[in-house]
Amino acid sequence: MAEAKPVQQPQPRVALVAGATGLTGHALLRMLLANSDYSRILAVTRRPLLQDNSKLANRVLPLEQVQAGLASQRCTDAFCCIGAPEARSGSYAQLSPVDVDLTLAFARAAHGLGASRFIVVSAAGADRNAKQPFLKAKGEMEAALRGLRFASVDILQPGVVLGVRAHMGVGALLQLVLLPVLNPLLAGSLARRRAIAATDLAAAMVGAARSQRTGLNQYDGRSLQELVRRGRAPS
Repeated sequence: MAEAKPVQQPQPRVALVAGATGLTGHALLRMLLANSDYSRILAVTRRPLLQDNSKLANRVLPLEQVQAGLASQRCTDAFCCIGAPEARSGSYAQLSPVDVDLTLAFARAAHGLGASRFIVVSAAGADRNAKQPFLKAKGEMEAALRGLRFASVDILQPGVVLGVRAHMGVGALLQLVLLPVLNPLLAGSLARRRAIAATDLAAAMVGAARSQRTGLNQYDGRSLQELVRRGRAPS
């Protein structure tokens, strides 16, 4: 009788997260800590996280120093939720250092730490030739990520991301109230511009990781909602 071979256990998944103090990143971190998809969460932040969880390892350091600062660590999946504070109202000169340069610095560091999957928040309409600085910066970032050697890159392209922020003007408050009402009116090709709650976007990032699709994957509109459902399913 042939000797039975031991069953190989799946490799524990370790998430590396950038942007965990932001609106979407904070929601993502809560989801990752609450489910069993990952045995460990490495969160890189500019200031300490006020959370205590046995799965969480918080490292306070600049994104440019991630690979050196985490040299003894390994990760399987990297999640990037960073973005310039000026967001849609900033100039390209304001947005590019964060949305392009820092995102790529984090992506290269994640790859160096062993990540095979990179999941990033971009924007609906991202195009390196766009006239709007925000969409141009996101388009540049997407184009640069295609040149990195991850087994999987998941690019999420939401419309306006909704949620309660620390400092919100009248315009932001109106968006929070009105855009969900207007979403059903955006049909066909306009559906990709629908607003999305930050909690749903975080769920979509988890859903992208769970899909285990390889290669370059882009999600907007209906495909983004499918990821939300996958991400909210019990782990």
